[in-house]
Amino acid sequence: MNILSVILAALLAPLFIGIVNQTKAFFGGRRGPGLFRLYRDLFKLVRKSCPRPQPSTWIFDISQSVSLASVIAAAAVFPWAGFGLGSTMVPAVLFFYILAAGRFFTVIGALDAGNAFEGMGASREMQFSTLVEPVVFVVLGFLVILNGDVSLSSILSGVSVETWRESIVALILVFVAFYAVFLLENCRVPFDDPETHLELTMIHEAMLLDVGGVDLAFALYAAALKFMLLAAFLVAMFIPQSGNAWVHLASVFGGVAFISLVTGVVESVTARVRFFKTPQMLLGALLMASLAVFFLACF
Repeated sequence: MNILSVILAALLAPLFIGIVNQTKAFFGGRRGPGLFRLYRDLFKLVRKSCPRPQPSTWIFDISQSVSLASVIAAAAVFPWAGFGLGSTMVPAVLFFYILAAGRFFTVIGALDAGNAFEGMGASREMQFSTLVEPVVFVVLGFLVILNGDVSLSSILSGVSVETWRESIVALILVFVAFYAVFLLENCRVPFDDPETHLELTMIHEAMLLDVGGVDLAFALYAAALKFMLLAAFLVAMFIPQSGNAWVHLASVFGGVAFISLVTGVVESVTARVRFFKTPQMLLGALLMASLAVFFLACF
């Protein structure tokens, strides 16, 4: 069942990026690129050669492949249907460090290219990851207190209707806090703009300036899969418990589609904040997550 879930997730990942882009196009009064644009882009890129910067080494050559492999590994252990391949033995924090391994190789690949703009993007990427890590740990602490276990499948087993009635304020606070993490980790507005072409404002996209061909296809697909994974994590934390694996799976994918729609709306009605305002927004997310833990532990 979980193998089928992983295959289905792998096939649907680019579709959710299409939902975001079509939602933005609707609010902008445009026709839009279509829901399947990323599929077409990936098929075109895999048929092209991979250019290499002159000063780069084998580190640049493998960076995007290893980054994609780390995201696929995270997808394999994710409990899509309420359980996963070893998700009962995988601590939830390890799931995020598997994803962090992909960021690490993307960063060192950007540094290995010897490009000043890519180095700037790598520096900003690591700064933001450092700021977001405390929020992730506080959210995980909240889930551990709520479910009484540290394994990935346990903290994503859903919450009961009774829990929603008793702790609705804490659940809303932690949802907003992790949604901020979701936007930042996926380089979305208001923290970053995946469609920007201004080098001085780039963060994640700056690290891909010298990436092309198959490597760029790997990078785009890894970003789409990571988007879906973190959205699925956000959904699985709060959906009601279900004894049916297929119902749970449908609820997760339906929730991811909804999160994609909401993300498109957020990007349509908000502007990207100044670079120096990001730490303040993440501090607000950290305070909301900490307040949620306080409410859950004391009330």
